Amino acid sequence: MGQKKMSEPGGRHFAMDLPRRVFRRIRRHTPLPTQQPDKDELIKRMQRFEFFAKLPARVVAELAASSTVEVFRAGDFLWRQGEANRRVVFIEQGLVKAARSNKKGVGRTYGLYGPGESMGIFAIWAGMKYPTDAVAMNDGMGGIFIDAEAVLKFSEKYPRLAGPLRVEIGRFSEAFINKIEIVSAGTVPQRLAVLMTLLIDRYGVDKKGHKARLPITLTLEQISEIVGVRLETVARVLSLWKREGWLSIDSNGCHFTRLDKVRELLPD
Repeated sequence: MGQKKMSEPGGRHFAMDLPRRVFRRIRRHTPLPTQQPDKDELIKRMQRFEFFAKLPARVVAELAASSTVEVFRAGDFLWRQGEANRRVVFIEQGLVKAARSNKKGVGRTYGLYGPGESMGIFAIWAGMKYPTDAVAMNDGMGGIFIDAEAVLKFSEKYPRLAGPLRVEIGRFSEAFINKIEIVSAGTVPQRLAVLMTLLIDRYGVDKKGHKARLPITLTLEQISEIVGVRLETVARVLSLWKREGWLSIDSNGCHFTRLDKVRELLPD
């Protein structure tokens, strides 16, 4: 599996895993890495995040002492809705969804988070339990987990953390606003257009004109859950996009060659 560097708004760079197959169910049996990085390596990795980039090295080092690195398979829970908020995660690679299931067990996705982003900060800041499940969406999803009490302690000890915390809380809210925009977009093609343009804007690489590549693993099941329609309907729309030459899929990801056509579907 190859990797592609992507840049976040704050200038931090992250390696995004490139899927062998996209929009398909993927099963792998390769053991996941469990070895922890040494202290210097962990600090270096933390400083790639905008949240830590401008903090003094000694502060990051103190937070690193309360941090661990974990890797997950698709479908694994980072935490479950209603659990006490004991840690936050800063995502290094892969995607995580914020989701809930209704009484019938039907899942609903309320937000997507990827490399360079965090989850869990809103809950600890608000003093609440986790409002949603956090579920890994692809094999190899990995992140840096920090003890929630340590984050609260350091936010009180170091006022410079207040600004980054507000930014992360704002991103949490933005993810839910994006979800509302997707499900309220109207027709299925419009919902898919909103989803794909949001993903391209956040995680797209090789952008040039109306072309871009989306190196993210999403199954048809995951897409249908996000946009709130049947899997078969999603498959038909994406098949049409491929026949029209707007989209192609290979081992390097999803290649959009006519983003102008996709954007024309966006609701006014």
